[in-house]
Amino acid sequence: MKHIALTFALLFLVFTASAQKRVIDSLKRELSFKKADSSKAIALYTLSYYYLDYKPDSAMLLARQSYDLSKKNKFLRGESWALNSIASAFHALHNYPKAIEYYIEQIKVEEKREVPENIGNAYLSIALVYSSEKEVGKALYYALRADSIAKANKLPELKLFSKLNIGDIYEKANQLSSAMVYTHQAYELSILQKKDQLTGIALNNLGNIYNKRADYIKASSYYEQCIPFLQAAEDFNNLSECYIGLARTKKETGKIDSAIWYAKLAYDIATKNEFLAKAVDASVLLVKLYKNRANIDSAFAYQEIMVNLTDSIDSKERAKQVQSMTIAEDTRQKEISEAKEKEVEERKQKLQLLAIGVFIPIFFFISVFLSRKKVNKKIIEFSGILSLLMLFEYLTLFIHPFVAEKSHHSPFIEIVVFVIIASLLTPAHHKIEHWLIDKLSKMRAHHLQMRQKYDNDKLDK
Repeated sequence: MKHIALTFALLFLVFTASAQKRVIDSLKRELSFKKADSSKAIALYTLSYYYLDYKPDSAMLLARQSYDLSKKNKFLRGESWALNSIASAFHALHNYPKAIEYYIEQIKVEEKREVPENIGNAYLSIALVYSSEKEVGKALYYALRADSIAKANKLPELKLFSKLNIGDIYEKANQLSSAMVYTHQAYELSILQKKDQLTGIALNNLGNIYNKRADYIKASSYYEQCIPFLQAAEDFNNLSECYIGLARTKKETGKIDSAIWYAKLAYDIATKNEFLAKAVDASVLLVKLYKNRANIDSAFAYQEIMVNLTDSIDSKERAKQVQSMTIAEDTRQKEISEAKEKEVEERKQKLQLLAIGVFIPIFFFISVFLSRKKVNKKIIEFSGILSLLMLFEYLTLFIHPFVAEKSHHSPFIEIVVFVIIASLLTPAHHKIEHWLIDKLSKMRAHHLQMRQKYDNDKLDK
């Protein structure tokens, strides 16, 4: 019966992998029809999300395209999603400093959007990076910050995730009492919120805690409870961990046949889904179990598998390091290129401002020059008013970057500032406009008078 169950489980995995491939193929087809707008940015991000687990380099490439497109279209939500995907890809490639750098960039975007839940989730992601680095203190610091945001803003889902992550960090650090408190809280919240997958993860984590405390009966109970939740959610990573935990509890309680069965189940799920570290854990456990039963052939077979898997992990880790260095260099070159483009654009804007600044007095002198010619009075008045309007608009344009920077690009503050400036400039504009028109008119009248006198003197002669 157990062999039949295992066969069905493996068939289920094949169908699931096939379903995921169909989703990816569908997203690729959809992407080819998208215009270069926010919808394409979302499609690129979604595709990068599906690539994250097994092709982090491809995921990063797609996420970068999504980020560039979001930035171009001023789509802040898309920028945030893309930055999260880039950071997650760096995390998967074990480039932890870069992962943290991009999560912080995501936080900056979310601070502009003023979405506390997303800020809290980014803090949790940073906590997981530090947890991967075994820096428990920093991991807890960021996870607890996320928990504080959840409490302050009454965000139940963020609260659940933060409790679950804090419990996991404590468990990995072998601080089991604290781990138990937070994981129990997470379990209770997951039941209230009907988050079945998280219920399964919390139960699995409780199994891990009790396993470390050598309370194998309770550990086994929690592991068995988590299985249907994780199977329903197709969470094969945590499911393989659960089966490994169950195999260990069965081994410790002398149920070797059950231990072998669960270890094999964990090994098969882990290898099918390329969770190589868990496949190694399962094969190590199978070697020990078969040795205890004096089944040397099976022990040797799994010993060889374990060695090959370890070599495969080492080669993959080296490949990830090379990928990470290559991507980091590509990122650096892209940042240099973007900085140069920005510098060229800024220089272009400065030259345009300089050209306008030079043109305004030239245009004013043209108005003065026209006032000395036999030109219609309205044309002179129009040219004078136009040069004055250009001067005031130029002043507004010139101070805009300064105001925008100081107001942190807040539209409300910018409007208030420019209304105040306009209220000061408008009366001045009217006074100067009347003075200028009067001055140009007098200059024109004086010039016409002198011209008339000159013509009269010439006729007298």
